[in-house]
Amino acid sequence: MADQLALGFADRHAGQEANLAAAVAVNRDYRAAAETAIAQLVRDGRPFTAEDVRKAVPKDVEPHSPNVLPSVLGTWAARRLIVPCGEYRSRRRSRRASRNRVWIAQKEALTPIE
Repeated sequence: MADQLALGFADRHAGQEANLAAAVAVNRDYRAAAETAIAQLVRDGRPFTAEDVRKAVPKDVEPHSPNVLPSVLGTWAARRLIVPCGEYRSRRRSRRASRNRVWIAQKEALTPIE
C-alpha cells in the first residue's frame, strides 16, 4: 500500500513540475504573478485560499492551464512553506463546490523570501 502511495505522490509531483515548466514559457507571466502573490500572503501571516491568490494576480495575466495555481500551491506545500489550516467549498462555478484548502505560512516560512 505504501509503495502505491509513494508512486501516486511521485506522479503528482512530476505532473506539477511539468505544468509549472510550461507556465514559464515565453509570454507566460501567471506563475511569477502567483508566486509573488503567495509570497506576500505568506509574509502577511494570515490564512489564505487560492481565491485570495487569484484576486492578487493582475487581471490581464492569464494561466496557460487551470492547473497552474494548484501546481504552485502544491509545490509550496511540498516545500513546507505553507501548511493547510482548514477547508472550504469553492464558490466558483467551474469548481462545482469542490473541497479546497485554506493555507497558512509554516512558522519557519515567515522569514523574508528572496
